Amino acid sequence: MKILKYILLFLPFFVLLNCEQIDVIESDIPFQEFNVVSGRLIGDSSSVKISFTKSFPIELNLTREDVALKEVTAYIWSETQGIFTLKHEKDGIYSPVNNLYVIQGIKYELFAEFEGKRIYSVTTIPKEPIIAEAKLEGEYLKCVVVPNPRSVYAAKYSIKSLDSNYESYVDSIFYEVTSKLADTLNTIEVRTSNIPIVYFENPEKYKVEIILYSFDEPYKDYFSTRENNKPIENIFSEGGGSVFWNVSGKNTIGLFMGYTKTVIPIQIN
Repeated sequence: MKILKYILLFLPFFVLLNCEQIDVIESDIPFQEFNVVSGRLIGDSSSVKISFTKSFPIELNLTREDVALKEVTAYIWSETQGIFTLKHEKDGIYSPVNNLYVIQGIKYELFAEFEGKRIYSVTTIPKEPIIAEAKLEGEYLKCVVVPNPRSVYAAKYSIKSLDSNYESYVDSIFYEVTSKLADTLNTIEVRTSNIPIVYFENPEKYKVEIILYSFDEPYKDYFSTRENNKPIENIFSEGGGSVFWNVSGKNTIGLFMGYTKTVIPIQIN
């Protein structure tokens, strides 16, 4: 049977925070259209955007506007803050009508309906953990944190140039997503990918930071299953199993995820 490729469009999201994420999926079964939900709630932020689109075969060469779901009825609810109705902005991206300030430690639920089909998800915004230590460890940065319950952690490096003659570098991926195991100590180590070699040639020319991400616990399942599937995000691979999504609904997949971000300066001796 012919292998079909089709595309999922995501909002700027956890790993690719500064550009639109396009996931190409290969499948050896007939194409099936999915509703795709992508939303992030960032602790201590009012930037709330939820994307509703549909998957499509790559050979159709459609635009974001073509696949946008523009007639979704949706709202976000929390027990402490109430209901926040979402309105369509453009290209399938929805935002609250009234300002929603996302609070650490609070649970938020997403309720939506499209063409008579209900969509649901829930996430809790992790609290920032206690940072016990942060340092350069060989070729990468690491921090030691006191983890909070039902939270998982990942980190990126930020190497900022202090001289216009040198480039700045920000990690584009997570090396790993870490959580506390039942039989481990009260702290965990979270590391970045290896930092660029050019940093070590002139370390005095850079400001070094580790950016710690505290995710709601289900993100680790997504990250692990995503990494296990080849090609990228192959949710139909028999060998790798399926990607974990935390959005439920008929013919619906996606992520609605809370996280907080902590920027930690690294003192280099």
